[in-house]
Amino acid sequence: MRRKTFDVLFEPGAGLGALVKQPCLWRSAFYFTISVGFFTGVVTNCWLLEQPLQVRFAIILATVLIMATALSLYGFLLHGIMETFGALAGDPVGLICLLGYTTLPFLLLTPGALLAGKLGLGGLPLLGVIVLVGFIWMLYLLVRTLEAVYLIDCFRSLVALLFSLLLMYIVFVLPWQLLVKLITYGW
Repeated sequence: MRRKTFDVLFEPGAGLGALVKQPCLWRSAFYFTISVGFFTGVVTNCWLLEQPLQVRFAIILATVLIMATALSLYGFLLHGIMETFGALAGDPVGLICLLGYTTLPFLLLTPGALLAGKLGLGGLPLLGVIVLVGFIWMLYLLVRTLEAVYLIDCFRSLVALLFSLLLMYIVFVLPWQLLVKLITYGW
């Protein structure tokens, strides 16, 4: 299990290519829960230390459930975009299996989140850098996942990924930005 994790993180071409050939939904869900749960747990336990344990656990559980739902929807969105771009038809369940592995960088970055939490509010810039590094690493693994599942080149995978992120931004972020601008500048 550790060898597969190492291959996915540091040799993603071979690691993700091997994972495509075997069903891994439950293992992927386990890795996703551990990665996001540990990262979120460290941050909430450091910054919400005065809150009861139930509140911190509820925040962790809500974050993991929201992220799992978003990652599943994102997997189906990527699958649809790839078929629209004319890529070979892949397995959407296989893609979702592999998407759970793409959150593994956050498990490795958890000690950095702990350090940022221990620094208090002064650790917010450090936490921002850690989240950015994790996000870029995750996007790299997503590109490699698309290459492994759909057997396409890196450029087309990157274009599909950026297009899907643009769609997610238009659907989920842009309406809130427009609403805030309308409220702050008046109707």
